Amino acid sequence: MSKTPKEMVEKILKKGVSQQELAEKIGVSPAQITRWLASAQPKLNHFQKLEQIYQEIAV
Repeated sequence: MSKTPKEMVEKILKKGVSQQELAEKIGVSPAQITRWLASAQPKLNHFQKLEQIYQEIAV
C-alpha cells in the first residue's frame, strides 16, 4: 500500500531528519513541508523526491 505524502513526511521526521533538512533535500521551503503535514499534495517532482528519501531513510 502506498503512503500519502503526510505519512511519508511523518515517518522521515521520526527517523531524526528535521523539516529543514528534508526541505533542503527535496528543494522546497520548510513551510512547504508543514503544508504537506497538513495534507497538501506536493507537485509530482517533489513527490518523487519525497518517495525516494522515504525509501532510503524510513523503510
